[in-house]
Amino acid sequence: MHYPETIQNLINNFTNLPGIGGKTAERLVFYLLKNLDENFLNNFSDNLNKIKKQIKICPTCGNYESNNECNICHDHKRDKSLMCVVAEVQDIYYLDKTHSFNAVYHVLGGLLEAAEGITPDKLNIRNLLERAENNQPREIILGFNPTVEGESTIIYLKKILRDKFPKIKITRLSRGLPMGGDLEYADEITLSSAIKNRSEV
Repeated sequence: MHYPETIQNLINNFTNLPGIGGKTAERLVFYLLKNLDENFLNNFSDNLNKIKKQIKICPTCGNYESNNECNICHDHKRDKSLMCVVAEVQDIYYLDKTHSFNAVYHVLGGLLEAAEGITPDKLNIRNLLERAENNQPREIILGFNPTVEGESTIIYLKKILRDKFPKIKITRLSRGLPMGGDLEYADEITLSSAIKNRSEV
């Protein structure tokens, strides 16, 4: 027996999202069908359309924004002498909600992974070097997941940053984070400790 086409299409849409398999997608679709609230569905649909139309990439740091500049880059109270480099936009929020520092951020857009074809030219490294050149921060924190890809990216960035900016301190999150883990799954206390106990590379 097959689902009606519209239901199957929506199930397929959900399974394209990370972390959602077929069974979860089916539960979500049947929940929506059973609890069909027109206001909720209209609001949900409107927000999806707004994401596509209104959310852009901040030209300075790579964060998401709905204006010309993201709220972090626009915040004059931020310590612009302290820059934290992260792999993905969501990492900004995981680190920033610890309130352990008041840094500005720079999003690479991924980590080095040769097997997947992610080479330095595919990442937002040139803009990082330009920001470091123009702003001369006192410290650049490499805030990556403690994975093989994260370590490879740290080694690569450490070399080019040290060669180009010998006076800038280059640090990394402390090794309190479990190897192979993601910032996404670390609790705020662990992340806060990793930030405060960061070490020079």
